[in-house]
Amino acid sequence: MNYKFLNKVLDQLVSETRVDYKKGVIYFPFFSMVITHFKMVFIEPSPQQPLTFLQYFYDHCKDVYGLNEQETDYIWVEYISIIKNKVKKG
Repeated sequence: MNYKFLNKVLDQLVSETRVDYKKGVIYFPFFSMVITHFKMVFIEPSPQQPLTFLQYFYDHCKDVYGLNEQETDYIWVEYISIIKNKVKKG
């Protein structure tokens, strides 16, 4: 894997993610709906929802950056960790 490129993708995704602490809202570059409760970001996908939040992330990484599943797995772990920290720090 080209970690230099993946880290640039990660930086881009993080920079495009807006956290509005006053409203308690997160705006994601890959998800058209607004997440109004921070805890919803970290919910596991459910079988009742075939196109979950996580699937939007994977589709975005494939369509925009040409990433494969293994590369997107790496990005997801790093991305969600950074966003969790942003939310916690306020």
